[in-house]
Amino acid sequence: MPGAKSDVGIESFMYTRPLPRRHIGLLFVIAAILAARVADGQSHYPATAAQPTWGGYSVGQPAYGQPGPAYTLPGQVALPPQTVVDPNTGQIWQTYPGQGGAMPGGIVPGGVAPGTSPAFPMQEPIYPPTPTPGGPESLLPPGTRDGVFQEVNFTTTWLPQLDNDSFGWTDVRTDVVLGLPFFTRETPIVITPAYELHFLDRPLGLDLPPRLNDLTIDFHHFRRIGDHWIADFAVMPGLFADDHSFDSSDAFRVNGRGLAIYEPSPEWKWILGVTYVDGGWSKVVPVAGFVYEPSDDVEYRLVFPSPKISWRLPQSPVPGQDEYWFYVEAEFANAIWAFEQTDGTPDVFAWRDYRVLMGLERKIIGGLSHRVEIGYVFHRQFKLASSPGDVDVDDTLMLRAGLTY
Repeated sequence: MPGAKSDVGIESFMYTRPLPRRHIGLLFVIAAILAARVADGQSHYPATAAQPTWGGYSVGQPAYGQPGPAYTLPGQVALPPQTVVDPNTGQIWQTYPGQGGAMPGGIVPGGVAPGTSPAFPMQEPIYPPTPTPGGPESLLPPGTRDGVFQEVNFTTTWLPQLDNDSFGWTDVRTDVVLGLPFFTRETPIVITPAYELHFLDRPLGLDLPPRLNDLTIDFHHFRRIGDHWIADFAVMPGLFADDHSFDSSDAFRVNGRGLAIYEPSPEWKWILGVTYVDGGWSKVVPVAGFVYEPSDDVEYRLVFPSPKISWRLPQSPVPGQDEYWFYVEAEFANAIWAFEQTDGTPDVFAWRDYRVLMGLERKIIGGLSHRVEIGYVFHRQFKLASSPGDVDVDDTLMLRAGLTY
Protein backbone atom coordinates (compact mmCIF):
# COMPACT_ATOMS: atom_id res chain seq x y z
CA MET A 1 0.00 0.00 0.00
CA PRO A 2 1.56 3.31 -1.03
CA GLY A 3 2.76 5.49 1.82
CA ALA A 4 2.65 2.85 4.57
CA LYS A 5 5.42 3.00 7.17
CA SER A 6 7.95 0.18 7.06
CA ASP A 7 7.73 -0.40 10.81
CA VAL A 8 4.20 -1.72 10.39
CA GLY A 9 4.70 -3.48 7.06
CA ILE A 10 1.07 -3.53 5.98
CA GLU A 11 2.06 -3.76 2.34
CA SER A 12 3.15 -7.37 2.94
CA PHE A 13 -0.18 -8.57 4.30
CA MET A 14 -2.41 -10.76 2.15
CA TYR A 15 -5.96 -11.13 3.29
CA THR A 16 -9.12 -12.31 1.52
CA ARG A 17 -12.56 -13.11 2.88
CA PRO A 18 -16.16 -13.27 1.69
CA LEU A 19 -18.63 -10.51 2.51
CA PRO A 20 -19.04 -10.62 6.33
CA ARG A 21 -22.43 -11.43 7.76
CA ARG A 22 -22.47 -8.15 9.66
CA HIS A 23 -23.03 -6.34 6.36
CA ILE A 24 -26.51 -7.83 6.41
CA GLY A 25 -27.51 -4.87 8.64
CA LEU A 26 -26.68 -2.45 5.83
CA LEU A 27 -28.58 -4.52 3.26
CA PHE A 28 -31.55 -4.76 5.61
CA VAL A 29 -31.80 -0.98 6.00
CA ILE A 30 -31.58 -0.45 2.23
CA ALA A 31 -34.26 -3.07 1.68
CA ALA A 32 -36.46 -1.43 4.32
CA ILE A 33 -36.13 1.95 2.61
CA LEU A 34 -37.02 0.50 -0.78
CA ALA A 35 -39.98 -1.33 0.72
CA ALA A 36 -41.20 1.86 2.35
CA ARG A 37 -40.98 3.68 -0.96
CA VAL A 38 -42.92 1.00 -2.79
CA ALA A 39 -45.59 0.49 -0.15
CA ASP A 40 -45.91 4.21 0.49
CA GLY A 41 -47.87 3.34 3.55
CA GLN A 42 -47.52 6.74 5.17
CA SER A 43 -50.39 9.12 4.64
CA HIS A 44 -49.43 12.48 3.23
CA TYR A 45 -49.90 15.45 5.47
CA PRO A 46 -52.45 18.05 4.42
CA ALA A 47 -51.02 21.34 3.24
CA THR A 48 -52.13 23.21 6.34
CA ALA A 49 -50.27 25.29 8.84
CA ALA A 50 -48.14 23.27 11.25
CA GLN A 51 -49.35 22.97 14.84
CA PRO A 52 -47.32 24.54 17.67
CA THR A 53 -44.33 22.38 18.45
CA TRP A 54 -41.66 21.98 21.07
CA GLY A 55 -38.34 20.25 21.26
CA GLY A 56 -34.67 20.47 20.40
CA TYR A 57 -32.04 19.78 17.82
CA SER A 58 -30.91 16.49 16.51
CA VAL A 59 -27.29 15.51 17.36
CA GLY A 60 -25.86 15.06 14.01
CA GLN A 61 -26.72 18.60 12.91
CA PRO A 62 -25.29 21.73 14.54
CA ALA A 63 -27.87 24.17 15.89
CA TYR A 64 -27.39 26.89 13.34
CA GLY A 65 -30.86 28.31 13.96
CA GLN A 66 -33.45 26.53 11.87
CA PRO A 67 -36.77 28.42 11.95
CA GLY A 68 -39.67 27.08 13.94
CA PRO A 69 -42.82 28.49 15.51
CA ALA A 70 -43.09 29.50 19.16
CA TYR A 71 -46.32 28.66 20.97
CA THR A 72 -48.37 31.48 22.51
CA LEU A 73 -51.89 31.66 23.83
CA PRO A 74 -54.57 33.28 21.63
CA GLY A 75 -55.81 36.74 22.41
CA GLN A 76 -59.32 35.79 23.64
CA VAL A 77 -60.10 32.40 25.16
CA ALA A 78 -63.40 31.55 26.88
CA LEU A 79 -63.27 30.82 30.59
CA PRO A 80 -64.05 27.37 31.94
CA PRO A 81 -67.37 26.88 33.77
CA GLN A 82 -68.04 29.39 36.55
CA THR A 83 -69.55 28.49 39.91
CA VAL A 84 -72.37 30.67 41.29
CA VAL A 85 -74.07 30.29 44.69
CA ASP A 86 -77.76 31.20 45.11
CA PRO A 87 -77.82 33.65 48.10
CA ASN A 88 -81.41 32.60 49.01
CA THR A 89 -81.16 28.79 48.94
CA GLY A 90 -77.39 28.20 49.03
CA GLN A 91 -77.69 26.00 45.96
CA ILE A 92 -74.62 25.85 43.68
CA TRP A 93 -75.06 26.53 39.95
CA GLN A 94 -72.63 26.60 37.04
CA THR A 95 -72.77 28.76 33.92
CA TYR A 96 -71.11 27.77 30.62
CA PRO A 97 -70.16 29.91 27.63
CA GLY A 98 -73.18 30.42 25.37
CA GLN A 99 -75.66 29.39 28.05
CA GLY A 100 -76.42 32.97 28.96
CA GLY A 101 -75.72 34.85 32.14
CA ALA A 102 -79.06 34.30 33.91
CA MET A 103 -79.19 31.65 36.64
CA PRO A 104 -82.25 30.09 38.23
CA GLY A 105 -83.72 32.59 40.62
CA GLY A 106 -82.66 35.51 38.42
CA ILE A 107 -79.04 35.40 39.52
CA VAL A 108 -76.63 37.04 37.04
CA PRO A 109 -72.83 36.65 37.40
CA GLY A 110 -71.37 40.01 38.30
CA GLY A 111 -70.23 42.10 35.36
CA VAL A 112 -71.56 39.70 32.67
CA ALA A 113 -74.58 40.66 30.62
CA PRO A 114 -77.25 38.02 29.91
CA GLY A 115 -76.63 36.12 26.65
CA THR A 116 -72.85 36.64 26.73
CA SER A 117 -69.94 34.57 28.02
CA PRO A 118 -67.03 35.88 30.10
CA ALA A 119 -63.54 35.97 28.66
CA PHE A 120 -60.17 36.73 30.12
CA PRO A 121 -57.68 39.21 28.59
CA MET A 122 -54.49 38.45 26.63
CA GLN A 123 -52.12 36.39 28.75
CA GLU A 124 -48.35 36.27 28.78
CA PRO A 125 -46.97 33.61 26.40
CA ILE A 126 -46.00 30.24 27.85
CA TYR A 127 -42.43 31.04 26.83
CA PRO A 128 -40.82 33.88 24.88
CA PRO A 129 -42.68 34.26 21.58
CA THR A 130 -41.24 34.21 18.10
CA PRO A 131 -39.74 37.65 17.45
CA THR A 132 -41.66 40.20 15.45
CA PRO A 133 -41.71 39.95 11.63
CA GLY A 134 -38.38 40.92 10.17
CA GLY A 135 -36.50 39.96 13.32
CA PRO A 136 -34.65 36.77 14.23
CA GLU A 137 -36.65 33.54 14.05
CA SER A 138 -37.09 30.80 16.60
CA LEU A 139 -34.21 28.36 16.97
CA LEU A 140 -36.50 25.33 17.22
CA PRO A 141 -36.52 23.41 13.93
CA PRO A 142 -39.71 22.41 12.11
CA GLY A 143 -41.10 19.10 13.26
CA THR A 144 -39.99 19.26 16.88
CA ARG A 145 -42.33 17.23 19.06
CA ASP A 146 -44.35 18.30 22.06
CA GLY A 147 -42.67 16.59 25.00
CA VAL A 148 -39.30 15.16 25.96
CA PHE A 149 -38.90 12.62 23.15
CA GLN A 150 -37.84 14.24 19.86
CA GLU A 151 -36.56 11.55 17.50
CA VAL A 152 -34.76 8.25 17.15
CA ASN A 153 -32.12 7.59 14.48
CA PHE A 154 -30.62 4.45 12.99
CA THR A 155 -27.66 4.70 10.61
CA THR A 156 -25.37 2.14 9.02
CA THR A 157 -22.25 2.93 6.97
CA TRP A 158 -20.17 0.57 4.84
CA LEU A 159 -16.61 1.23 3.64
CA PRO A 160 -15.59 -1.84 1.63
CA GLN A 161 -12.11 -3.38 1.75
CA LEU A 162 -11.18 -2.88 -1.90
CA ASP A 163 -7.65 -4.29 -1.56
CA ASN A 164 -6.34 -7.20 0.48
CA ASP A 165 -3.90 -4.95 2.34
CA SER A 166 -6.38 -2.15 3.04
CA PHE A 167 -9.05 -1.40 5.65
CA GLY A 168 -12.79 -2.00 5.51
CA TRP A 169 -15.35 -0.70 7.98
CA THR A 170 -18.98 -1.33 8.83
CA ASP A 171 -20.54 1.15 11.28
CA VAL A 172 -23.93 0.70 12.94
CA ARG A 173 -25.23 3.59 15.04
CA THR A 174 -28.43 4.29 16.95
CA ASP A 175 -29.33 7.32 19.05
CA VAL A 176 -32.33 8.89 20.77
CA VAL A 177 -32.80 12.66 20.91
CA LEU A 178 -34.45 14.09 24.04
CA GLY A 179 -35.26 17.72 24.83
CA LEU A 180 -35.67 19.27 28.28
CA PRO A 181 -36.57 22.94 28.91
CA PHE A 182 -33.69 24.94 30.32
CA PHE A 183 -35.87 27.54 32.03
CA THR A 184 -37.89 27.89 28.80
CA ARG A 185 -38.88 25.53 26.02
CA GLU A 186 -37.31 27.83 23.45
CA THR A 187 -33.87 27.20 24.99
CA PRO A 188 -33.77 23.48 25.76
CA ILE A 189 -30.97 21.16 26.72
CA VAL A 190 -30.87 18.47 24.05
CA ILE A 191 -29.68 15.12 25.45
CA THR A 192 -28.65 12.42 22.97
CA PRO A 193 -27.53 9.02 24.26
CA ALA A 194 -25.95 7.02 21.43
CA TYR A 195 -24.26 3.71 20.75
CA GLU A 196 -22.12 2.98 17.70
CA LEU A 197 -20.51 -0.32 16.80
CA HIS A 198 -17.58 -0.51 14.35
CA PHE A 199 -16.69 -3.78 12.60
CA LEU A 200 -13.14 -3.77 11.20
CA ASP A 201 -11.99 -5.65 8.11
CA ARG A 202 -8.27 -5.65 8.98
CA PRO A 203 -5.31 -6.68 6.89
CA LEU A 204 -4.12 -10.10 8.03
CA GLY A 205 -1.44 -9.84 10.71
CA LEU A 206 -2.36 -6.38 12.00
CA ASP A 207 -2.95 -6.70 15.75
CA LEU A 208 -6.26 -4.85 16.03
CA PRO A 209 -9.60 -6.00 17.50
CA PRO A 210 -12.46 -7.02 15.20
CA ARG A 211 -14.86 -4.58 16.89
CA LEU A 212 -14.76 -1.11 18.44
CA ASN A 213 -17.48 0.61 20.47
CA ASP A 214 -18.66 4.19 21.06
CA LEU A 215 -20.97 4.68 24.05
CA THR A 216 -21.72 8.40 24.42
CA ILE A 217 -24.20 10.95 25.73
CA ASP A 218 -24.27 14.42 24.20
CA PHE A 219 -25.52 17.48 26.13
CA HIS A 220 -26.30 20.31 23.72
CA HIS A 221 -27.58 23.81 24.52
CA PHE A 222 -28.21 26.90 22.43
CA ARG A 223 -29.74 30.30 23.10
CA ARG A 224 -29.99 33.79 21.68
CA ILE A 225 -27.89 36.59 23.07
CA GLY A 226 -29.34 39.91 21.98
CA ASP A 227 -30.96 40.33 18.59
CA HIS A 228 -28.25 38.91 16.33
CA TRP A 229 -26.08 36.46 18.29
CA ILE A 230 -26.53 32.79 19.12
CA ALA A 231 -24.42 30.76 21.55
CA ASP A 232 -24.24 27.06 20.72
CA PHE A 233 -22.17 24.63 22.77
CA ALA A 234 -22.11 20.97 23.77
CA VAL A 235 -20.18 18.47 25.85
CA MET A 236 -20.07 14.73 25.12
CA PRO A 237 -18.55 12.29 27.62
CA GLY A 238 -18.21 8.72 26.43
CA LEU A 239 -16.43 5.38 26.37
CA PHE A 240 -14.44 4.51 23.23
CA ALA A 241 -12.96 1.01 23.38
CA ASP A 242 -12.93 -2.54 22.12
CA ASP A 243 -14.93 -5.23 23.93
CA HIS A 244 -12.25 -5.71 26.62
CA SER A 245 -11.10 -2.15 27.43
CA PHE A 246 -14.11 -0.26 28.81
CA ASP A 247 -12.38 -0.08 32.21
CA SER A 248 -9.20 1.41 30.73
CA SER A 249 -8.31 4.99 31.58
CA ASP A 250 -7.76 5.59 27.86
CA ALA A 251 -11.36 4.57 27.07
CA PHE A 252 -13.12 7.44 28.87
CA ARG A 253 -12.91 10.73 27.01
CA VAL A 254 -14.81 14.01 27.04
CA ASN A 255 -15.35 15.74 23.71
CA GLY A 256 -17.02 19.08 23.12
CA ARG A 257 -17.73 21.99 20.83
CA GLY A 258 -18.52 25.67 21.10
CA LEU A 259 -19.85 28.02 18.42
CA ALA A 260 -20.60 31.73 18.20
CA ILE A 261 -23.17 32.49 15.50
CA TYR A 262 -23.88 35.95 14.13
CA GLU A 263 -27.25 36.32 12.39
CA PRO A 264 -27.56 39.71 10.66
CA SER A 265 -30.73 38.56 8.83
CA PRO A 266 -32.92 35.43 8.63
CA GLU A 267 -31.09 34.42 5.43
CA TRP A 268 -27.50 34.73 6.70
CA LYS A 269 -25.61 33.18 9.61
CA TRP A 270 -21.86 33.45 10.22
CA ILE A 271 -20.27 30.74 12.37
CA LEU A 272 -16.97 30.65 14.25
CA GLY A 273 -15.88 28.13 16.89
CA VAL A 274 -13.98 24.94 17.66
CA THR A 275 -14.58 21.26 18.27
CA TYR A 276 -12.44 19.31 20.73
CA VAL A 277 -11.71 15.57 20.50
CA ASP A 278 -10.07 14.33 23.68
CA GLY A 279 -6.91 12.52 22.59
CA GLY A 280 -7.92 12.50 18.94
CA TRP A 281 -5.58 12.78 15.98
CA SER A 282 -6.47 16.46 15.73
CA LYS A 283 -7.56 17.49 19.21
CA VAL A 284 -8.80 20.96 18.31
CA VAL A 285 -10.52 21.46 14.95
CA PRO A 286 -11.63 24.99 13.99
CA VAL A 287 -15.18 25.58 12.80
CA ALA A 288 -15.71 28.53 10.46
CA GLY A 289 -18.00 29.53 7.63
CA PHE A 290 -21.52 30.70 6.86
CA VAL A 291 -25.03 29.45 6.22
CA TYR A 292 -27.04 31.12 3.48
CA GLU A 293 -30.73 30.30 2.87
CA PRO A 294 -32.03 32.52 0.06
CA SER A 295 -35.30 30.53 -0.10
CA ASP A 296 -37.03 27.47 1.29
CA ASP A 297 -35.69 25.43 -1.64
CA VAL A 298 -31.94 25.69 -1.09
CA GLU A 299 -29.42 25.93 1.75
CA TYR A 300 -25.71 26.68 1.47
CA ARG A 301 -24.08 25.46 4.70
CA LEU A 302 -20.46 26.26 3.83
CA VAL A 303 -18.97 25.61 7.24
CA PHE A 304 -15.59 23.89 7.65
CA PRO A 305 -14.98 21.01 8.34
CA SER A 306 -18.41 19.73 7.17
CA PRO A 307 -19.75 21.91 4.34
CA LYS A 308 -23.06 20.93 2.79
CA ILE A 309 -25.31 22.24 0.00
CA SER A 310 -28.92 21.05 -0.12
CA TRP A 311 -31.69 21.48 -2.70
CA ARG A 312 -35.37 20.71 -2.20
CA LEU A 313 -36.69 18.80 -5.19
CA PRO A 314 -39.83 19.97 -7.05
CA GLN A 315 -41.26 16.44 -6.71
CA SER A 316 -41.81 17.02 -2.98
CA PRO A 317 -45.41 15.91 -2.20
CA VAL A 318 -46.22 18.55 0.45
CA PRO A 319 -43.60 21.31 0.91
CA GLY A 320 -43.03 21.94 4.56
CA GLN A 321 -44.39 18.54 5.58
CA ASP A 322 -43.23 15.86 3.13
CA GLU A 323 -40.15 16.78 1.08
CA TYR A 324 -37.38 15.29 -1.06
CA TRP A 325 -33.90 16.77 -0.71
CA PHE A 326 -30.72 16.19 -2.69
CA TYR A 327 -27.40 17.27 -1.19
CA VAL A 328 -23.63 17.14 -1.53
CA GLU A 329 -21.48 17.15 1.59
CA ALA A 330 -17.96 16.72 2.96
CA GLU A 331 -16.98 15.16 6.30
CA PHE A 332 -13.89 14.86 8.47
CA ALA A 333 -13.63 11.68 10.57
CA ASN A 334 -11.40 11.92 13.65
CA ALA A 335 -11.62 9.31 16.43
CA ILE A 336 -9.62 7.30 18.96
CA TRP A 337 -10.17 4.04 20.87
CA ALA A 338 -8.51 2.04 23.64
CA PHE A 339 -7.94 -1.66 22.87
CA GLU A 340 -5.98 -4.72 23.93
CA GLN A 341 -3.47 -6.47 21.73
CA THR A 342 -3.67 -10.24 21.37
CA ASP A 343 -1.28 -10.76 24.31
CA GLY A 344 -3.33 -8.42 26.54
CA THR A 345 -1.07 -5.38 26.20
CA PRO A 346 -3.14 -2.15 26.35
CA ASP A 347 -2.84 0.12 23.33
CA VAL A 348 -4.56 3.07 21.64
CA PHE A 349 -5.78 3.25 18.04
CA ALA A 350 -6.37 6.65 16.35
CA TRP A 351 -7.99 7.15 12.96
CA ARG A 352 -8.82 9.99 10.57
CA ASP A 353 -10.07 10.37 6.99
CA TYR A 354 -11.88 12.78 4.66
CA ARG A 355 -15.15 12.05 2.87
CA VAL A 356 -17.15 13.59 0.03
CA LEU A 357 -20.62 12.29 -0.65
CA MET A 358 -23.98 12.96 -2.21
CA GLY A 359 -27.33 11.86 -0.85
CA LEU A 360 -31.07 11.75 -1.35
CA GLU A 361 -33.36 12.19 1.64
CA ARG A 362 -37.09 12.13 2.18
CA LYS A 363 -38.08 14.28 5.17
CA ILE A 364 -41.54 13.61 6.63
CA ILE A 365 -42.54 15.80 9.56
CA GLY A 366 -43.81 13.50 12.29
CA GLY A 367 -43.23 10.38 10.18
CA LEU A 368 -40.48 8.01 9.13
CA SER A 369 -37.76 9.88 7.20
CA HIS A 370 -35.02 8.04 5.34
CA ARG A 371 -31.89 8.77 3.33
CA VAL A 372 -29.32 7.02 1.15
CA GLU A 373 -25.78 8.34 0.52
CA ILE A 374 -22.84 7.32 -1.63
CA GLY A 375 -19.36 8.79 -1.36
CA TYR A 376 -15.59 8.56 -1.68
CA VAL A 377 -13.19 8.31 1.28
CA PHE A 378 -9.58 9.49 0.96
CA HIS A 379 -6.51 10.57 2.94
CA ARG A 380 -7.10 7.67 5.34
CA GLN A 381 -4.52 7.32 8.12
CA PHE A 382 -4.14 5.56 11.45
CA LYS A 383 -1.55 5.31 14.19
CA LEU A 384 -0.95 3.23 17.29
CA ALA A 385 0.38 4.38 20.64
CA SER A 386 2.72 1.37 20.64
CA SER A 387 4.22 2.14 17.20
CA PRO A 388 5.75 5.44 16.07
CA GLY A 389 4.71 7.02 12.80
CA ASP A 390 1.55 7.36 10.78
CA VAL A 391 0.25 4.69 8.42
CA ASP A 392 -1.48 5.61 5.15
CA VAL A 393 -4.42 3.49 4.00
CA ASP A 394 -5.78 3.17 0.46
CA ASP A 395 -8.86 5.15 -0.58
CA THR A 396 -12.25 3.47 -0.68
CA LEU A 397 -15.94 4.06 -1.35
CA MET A 398 -18.75 4.68 1.13
CA LEU A 399 -22.40 3.65 1.24
CA ARG A 400 -24.67 4.89 4.00
CA ALA A 401 -28.35 4.50 4.80
CA GLY A 402 -30.38 5.99 7.63
CA LEU A 403 -33.84 6.05 9.18
CA THR A 404 -35.25 8.80 11.42
CA TYR A 405 -38.52 8.88 13.30
